Amino acid sequence: MSSSSPKLYVALGVGAILGLSSAARADNWEILPRIEAGGTYNDNYRLANTSADKLQVYGPYVDAQLDARLMSPISKLEFVPEVRSDYYPTDHADQSTDGYLTIDGDYKTQRSDFTGIAQYANETVIYSELLSPTFPGVALGQVVGGESGIVSVRNREQLEHVAPNFTYDFTQRTHLNLQGTFDRATFNQAAIQQVGYDNYSGQAGLLFNVTELSTLSVNALGARFSPQSGGNAATTYGANIEWDLVRSQIAHFYARLGDNRTRSDVTTTTTTTTPPLRRGLPPTVTSATTSGTVTTNGVTGGIGVDLRYQVTEFTLDYVRALTPSDAGAVVVNNELRFRVLHAFAPRFSGFVGVRGARLRGTSNQVGITVTGEDYLAAEGGVDYQLTQSFRLEAKYDFTRQSFQGTPSASSNAVAVAFIYQPLSQYEPLPEFTGVPQLTGIARER
Repeated sequence: MSSSSPKLYVALGVGAILGLSSAARADNWEILPRIEAGGTYNDNYRLANTSADKLQVYGPYVDAQLDARLMSPISKLEFVPEVRSDYYPTDHADQSTDGYLTIDGDYKTQRSDFTGIAQYANETVIYSELLSPTFPGVALGQVVGGESGIVSVRNREQLEHVAPNFTYDFTQRTHLNLQGTFDRATFNQAAIQQVGYDNYSGQAGLLFNVTELSTLSVNALGARFSPQSGGNAATTYGANIEWDLVRSQIAHFYARLGDNRTRSDVTTTTTTTTPPLRRGLPPTVTSATTSGTVTTNGVTGGIGVDLRYQVTEFTLDYVRALTPSDAGAVVVNNELRFRVLHAFAPRFSGFVGVRGARLRGTSNQVGITVTGEDYLAAEGGVDYQLTQSFRLEAKYDFTRQSFQGTPSASSNAVAVAFIYQPLSQYEPLPEFTGVPQLTGIARER
């Protein structure tokens, strides 16, 4: 199996320490394991677009995480170390052991609320570059980016993500909101459209309670994208307005519209070949490098709804945003997400998720052109609750991907797994379980 960074073992160490500390302060800490063990089969693991290059894999896998929470009426501190290991008897080169660590915190005062999340992932590009069709843990309207979609090259990515959020109440109806994000991605080896980067972004705005059920927010934002090698650095700034309508815990609707301007640093090299003056002499080749900036404008936004009834959950969300990309540039990301979870019986439930993404460069200017990607992923599955803590899950996945100028590629995959997941005293699971109720915090960016 491919080895992971030492940070993987740090994650495991944190989980072990927390488990020991719970014995001394069991009244404050809640320790919840989640262990998934099963088998999977995929008929085109690396999404090759020719029959000769298709790679079939099958074998067992284990996904284990430990969710440790320290809760109080005004604060929360949560640690979630996780390890996933895939074993393929006939394809040892594609085996992997991937590690994750999430730290989530929340502290409230009478007039303010400070939250923050820090995440680390060391994983094969199969998981970092391909989006989950059921988008577990992704909030309504949340922008997810960073991927390029390239999985044909065996590679690993390390991702660090930090996102603090501060809210202050000026009055009962007027609030200040400050958000920040830092992302750092690196790869084990350099490859086309697998470029590490640093991305900084911030947002400041005012939120108004229009009614008891709805809010209106106006925000200014800025971001700086810096690829670690090659690529094109970019600065983005703009503004957006968002309306949110929340009807108790059943329905949530939002609509967002924004305008952004991106300034990209462009370096272009032009090569000129001059025929020789006399026969027998080599031609003269000269190169000229020019640098400059290209400014582009773009409309961003989103609209979506989330409905949670007693036995059915429904989510439909469309997001358009400028996001960092492993292609080495900022891209325009149009994404549509759809998910339904329904309980057919107290112990038996099913789910369907569909996710489509269209990535394009912000400009067609020579030097910052990005190969566009169209991505579609769908998943359907069923869960059967064997006991209060054990359930059996079976699912089918379909993935289709195409890049501009190349044929499309698709894959089919199936998986069956046993899942051990005890109930939480703070967030008890309903009688039916499925994608939205996974413990821990989403790994997606």
